[in-house]
Amino acid sequence: MALTFRNSLAAFQVGCRVNMEEWNTFTRTAEAAASLGFGTPVMPGTGAHTCIELDATTGRNVLGITEASLTLPRPGDNYAQYDNVGICESGVIGVLLGANVTKGAQARWNTTNKTWTGAAQSATVVTIPGAQFEEDGSSGAVGAVRYRRPVPSLSVSG
Repeated sequence: MALTFRNSLAAFQVGCRVNMEEWNTFTRTAEAAASLGFGTPVMPGTGAHTCIELDATTGRNVLGITEASLTLPRPGDNYAQYDNVGICESGVIGVLLGANVTKGAQARWNTTNKTWTGAAQSATVVTIPGAQFEEDGSSGAVGAVRYRRPVPSLSVSG
């Protein structure tokens, strides 16, 4: 029987590595009862070794960007409370774009619509230190963010 391959296979998906260059991932436990999406920046939770989605408060410690899990015991593209969360602290990862972006521009997180943007920093758009767009991208598409976590890694909002 001959194998059949799709012609429209995407190069990468939200929360997945874009390429095989040097990368690092570590694991924390999802703390919040609300779901935590793939390709989302996270900060430490209140419990030991936990994480929660980054909020719009200035000066948050950005741990990294959540990676997709292929082994969750349920369907969906998010983590639930107490799941083990893979967090990218360096590498190139797929993210959901909420605006048109330009290669090399500073990558920011929109805390309202939960997407990545190159828009100006504001009360709801947070600058993620060490994050920049790897390529041009369109609103609603899957884009690529190159992330290298600096220390300290403190978020900035307007």
